[in-house]
Amino acid sequence: MAGAVAAVALLAGCSGQPGAAAVVDGRTISTAELARADEELKPIFQGAGTNDVLGVLINEPFATEVAAERGVGVSDEQALDLLRSVTEQALGAEAAADAEFGEGALAVARYSLAVTGLRDVPDAQDAMLEYQEKISAADVEVNPRFGDYTPETGVTAPVAPSWIVPEGGRDAAAVPEDGSTPAPTPAP
Repeated sequence: MAGAVAAVALLAGCSGQPGAAAVVDGRTISTAELARADEELKPIFQGAGTNDVLGVLINEPFATEVAAERGVGVSDEQALDLLRSVTEQALGAEAAADAEFGEGALAVARYSLAVTGLRDVPDAQDAMLEYQEKISAADVEVNPRFGDYTPETGVTAPVAPSWIVPEGGRDAAAVPEDGSTPAPTPAP
């Protein structure tokens, strides 16, 4: 019985926080925040995937901290102005006027402005090095549903375990995209 209790406690410790897409130095990025940011940004940042958004949400506090220390801090108002400007360019003035953005989308815009600001400071190389050191020192745990995180690559997409059988069976991957049935391979 004691062994079973210990095993459950061990597994609970590995599972992270319920509802968390990631935990960064004790700060939780919820799956709801990630989903909302992803939904709000998809129409205006073509090609950005959920993993990209999560990577930015993980790194944003470090970028904005270093930017503020270097005199190029970013406000929420500046972030909102950037989001509205990009929305206007992508979807038109009416869509920009009606657009609402949550904390996750604002964090993505703050990150963009902070990194741009860091590239423009006189000691840009030192500033970017400090930013990278902060990222490398962070304790980051990503929900496996969203992939893996490394400071060098950000969040990489999850890989389905080999034991998961695709819909339609093992041979489903071999079905041509046009939906036709592949010719059987004769066996000796």
